[in-house]
Amino acid sequence: MDFSKVKGKFFFNNKFLDSPKATIPILNHSLHFAGAVFEGIRVYSRKPFYLKEHLDRLRASCELMELDLNLSRKELKEIIYKLININSINDGYIRPIVFRDSNSMSPDTRLCKSQIFIAIWNWKLLFEEEAISLCVAKYKKANNLFFPIEAKSSGSYQASIIEKIIASKKGFDDSLMLDSKNNIAETTACNIFWIKKNIVYTPKTHSILNGITRQIVIKILNEKGIKIIEGDFKLNHIKNADEIFVTGTATEIIKVGRLENKVNYKDKIIKFLKKEFKKLKDES
Repeated sequence: MDFSKVKGKFFFNNKFLDSPKATIPILNHSLHFAGAVFEGIRVYSRKPFYLKEHLDRLRASCELMELDLNLSRKELKEIIYKLININSINDGYIRPIVFRDSNSMSPDTRLCKSQIFIAIWNWKLLFEEEAISLCVAKYKKANNLFFPIEAKSSGSYQASIIEKIIASKKGFDDSLMLDSKNNIAETTACNIFWIKKNIVYTPKTHSILNGITRQIVIKILNEKGIKIIEGDFKLNHIKNADEIFVTGTATEIIKVGRLENKVNYKDKIIKFLKKEFKKLKDES
């Protein structure tokens, strides 16, 4: 999909613009210095899913990255609902992004102002397959010693993009990334879970983005009395799993059917979680 050709209305500079007119200069500070934060929000049956949580995280990301979000949550909600209506989006995806303007071409941002852009389009799932394959990444996931990992920022995806390209060249769908101590972290853009003897495991949040879908899955597990352990785990722990799955707004919940050379993982609990997640979608 060529996203430069998405049709419809976008929100930029406090206006609803035809998508071809919603552009920024090449000499934009955030384009050159990775100073942007963003969100991905699903639309199901014309309603944004977990909108409050996404907007709260957008604001928190702005604060961590020293960006100004000059719109209230109420104003953002009104803009998003208007975009859904004027673009006739039934099941789609919303991408708000906050970034600096072009008043600097150095790390000095004192003259820069923050801008917000909100795009929307019809989109299904990131992966169309029933299950995906993972290789193990070379590059590590950073932590708060390097930058604010809690922010959903453009700069935090640099290694992920490289690893996604490498995974594709190797014939895999994605890469499983480790943290600086060689503990399991997440994939290039998704959180990861695995099951051993009916216990669910997932990494701690010190080197991952605490995804909204991740939080939903943990809540479902707790409400249903399924034991979940968050911790630091080495690669061998997941290789011996009964089931593996990844989560994300663009992905929802999807099974991992292959990790490196091991295949044929099961999906009993995964199917249950997908059923419960669908209930939440239908109720939203």
